[in-house]
Amino acid sequence: MSRSSCFPRPLLAAGLAVALAAWPVAAVHAVPADRFSAPLPSTAAPLPDPDTVRRQAEAGDREAQFRMGLASQLGIGLPRDLAAARDWFGRAAAQGHPRAMAGLGFLMMTGQGGPHDPAGAEPLLRRAGQLGEPTALANVAELLLDRQPPDAAAARALLEQAAKAGAVNARYRLGRLLHEGRVFTTDSPRGLRLMNEAAAAGHPLAQAYLAHLYAFAQGVPADPVRALALAQAAADAGLAEGVNELGLLYQQGIGTRQDSRRAAALFARAGELGDPGGFYNLALLHETGELGDADPAAARRLAALAAAAAHPEAAALYGRMLLLGQGGGADPAAALPHLRLAAAAGIADAQNYLALALFNGMGGGAADPAAAMDWWEKAVAQQHGPATNNYTMHLAMGEGRPADPEQARRLLTASADRGFAGAQFRLGLWYEQGWKGTPLDLARARSLFRQAAEGGHGAGAYKYAAYLEAGAGGVAADPQQALHWYRTAAGRGNAAAQFEAARMLFNGDGSPPDPVAALGWLRRSAGQGWPEALFVLGDLLFRGDGVAADPALAWAYLRLAEQAGFPAAAGNRQYVESRLDPAARRQALQQLQALAAAMHKEGREE
Repeated sequence: MSRSSCFPRPLLAAGLAVALAAWPVAAVHAVPADRFSAPLPSTAAPLPDPDTVRRQAEAGDREAQFRMGLASQLGIGLPRDLAAARDWFGRAAAQGHPRAMAGLGFLMMTGQGGPHDPAGAEPLLRRAGQLGEPTALANVAELLLDRQPPDAAAARALLEQAAKAGAVNARYRLGRLLHEGRVFTTDSPRGLRLMNEAAAAGHPLAQAYLAHLYAFAQGVPADPVRALALAQAAADAGLAEGVNELGLLYQQGIGTRQDSRRAAALFARAGELGDPGGFYNLALLHETGELGDADPAAARRLAALAAAAAHPEAAALYGRMLLLGQGGGADPAAALPHLRLAAAAGIADAQNYLALALFNGMGGGAADPAAAMDWWEKAVAQQHGPATNNYTMHLAMGEGRPADPEQARRLLTASADRGFAGAQFRLGLWYEQGWKGTPLDLARARSLFRQAAEGGHGAGAYKYAAYLEAGAGGVAADPQQALHWYRTAAGRGNAAAQFEAARMLFNGDGSPPDPVAALGWLRRSAGQGWPEALFVLGDLLFRGDGVAADPALAWAYLRLAEQAGFPAAAGNRQYVESRLDPAARRQALQQLQALAAAMHKEGREE
């Protein structure tokens, strides 16, 4: 039986495939969204005798009607029922109750408990303000800011008036807008002062927002202890974003000990209270395995819940999982709307995957390279590493854009200089192959592969090891270091490196021979379908060299190597087959099916 070239030397060339690796994701900092300012829970005490108050309200007492409305809106003393709240507020508002007008206007402007009716809400809110309810003026300001274009001057005048009259919600909104400088000229000191006044008065939105600022030093000195206290206060008030922010502090150990399970419980509660960011953050815990073993199926289910609420980061995550079949079956057609939503919101990872789908015609439509390049270009502007790899490759090749190899090389070099290991690896290939006018420079290629290897890139470590073993690219051969980097790459899941580590350990290159470790790496490489590993393992199994002889299993491995196009596998497989009886052949076919299924499940390093 032929056994020539069982362990071929490593090849320096490698393919230029589109990058599919996911860009690292991060938890959402639960900054309260720009939303209308509801009456505060602290403004309503539980109804001491709900039946008595209800009878008074039904008899026409406008104060009792207002109290019934507020209790129904906030779930204080009564089940939360926004439709009932709207009804009670309406009855009291018809009798000129200012706070009831403000409450009804708020529900109308936000579409809670009934139709969304901002046009009808505005006169109610203005009338409530005229009657001495300053919180209503703050919500009129919200309506003015929501117009296109926003009426910033009038909105600010109303917020200033309401804040001066003591409206806590106005102090929060005016303070936040001044701190962020998005609508009004930036005045961070005054903005922080106003928000701190609102937080001290018990405004949970201000508490949650300030917790974020103090936790992550966003325009203020970091103060983890204060951040935790503020987040806890907002969570205790029942604010979903406050519960989410508190979960984030426990997840990251800010102001308290790190506790992922406590964080998970808080994220789940935040989602249940209405903040989709809670479900998204919980999805990330499951995807990354922070709670134990990674659970892609749970991550996908939770991402779907948050994406259904149009949460951009969750839409990006869910879209990617649908596109690539992570945590369930692949469904590119279902992925596209989520990726489009997130891409339009500026999520670079979604822009990358949307471009990938469009370029390859995934999701049922025709391939659209031009549109794909447009989306990749947007992600490149955000310095998104995988998108830069994809964009520069197709730009150099003239796919979806006129060919411009020089510009592609400049962009890829900039990404590599920023430390993105994927770009370092890709650029190394270009210099190694002299690709598309790139100067042939093995020394620079070797240097780039080393940078990629040191940055955690498995294929980069494999390539760097190959240079060290061959003594190429301006370095002397160093088998010991070559073995080190092969094993590093192997540990990162690189099938080629697993095979090369097995070869060196079998042969005693770079270290004393270690057949046990060698066989372990060989099995892992074969498990990923690496052709050389399949061929060698089949050979060893047939001959019983270091393993128990198993001709049927040997046949299965050789058949897989043959299907992968490995030279000599067909002849060896036929030789083994000629020595199998009918029962052994049936067993060999069963083992072939089992191996193929296992390999499909495991996949290869991207």
